[in-house]
Amino acid sequence: IPTLQSIFIIITMIGFLSVPLVPTWIEERLFMKLETSEKLYTESAHILAGSLTTSLLSLVGATCEALIIYCLCAFPAKHLPTTLGWIVLNFFFFDAIFQCFSAFTQSVEQAITFATPLLVVTMLFNGLVVVKSAAPAYLVWIFDISPTFYAMQSITIEISSDAGEAGKIVVDALGYEEGQTVQGVIVTVCLIGALRVFQVVVLKRCNTLQR
Repeated sequence: IPTLQSIFIIITMIGFLSVPLVPTWIEERLFMKLETSEKLYTESAHILAGSLTTSLLSLVGATCEALIIYCLCAFPAKHLPTTLGWIVLNFFFFDAIFQCFSAFTQSVEQAITFATPLLVVTMLFNGLVVVKSAAPAYLVWIFDISPTFYAMQSITIEISSDAGEAGKIVVDALGYEEGQTVQGVIVTVCLIGALRVFQVVVLKRCNTLQR
């Protein structure tokens, strides 16, 4: 199914959209530390405000880019809700990763260096680059916590339904299984929540001002 490469490109593109925002987040963290030290607001409020401004604008940009690619590839409109849903979930996951590491690292380079391994592993274990059935037994668990795997799996299974027997062959070859969409959503939401909680903790504990 040639459309799988296009879906992979969209999800990969989503993963790097938050990178240009890292310098801004680190700069804002300094002002946040000054202002929270004066009890003007809390770290949680800072994260919420950031999610409703810069992250939301990035999400709008990501959605527009995904829609352009989706239209250029002439994907059936009936698959758009599933595709967009997983794009949004994966965007918030990748955004949480970069914001999390930006919360305690000293520089942009450090934040990107720490975030890259997690980003790469998540993208590789998506069932298309590293196939679940061919992965070593001690690495199979990564698929169970990889948002990109659940995204590729759900989208591929839905799209393959239009390809008949050929689509079923591709799905079986990639090791994708039906009925895991809800599990994927729950796992992704839990990961996003865990990263946000960790972000709040490190914002409070790390890089404290020296008076």
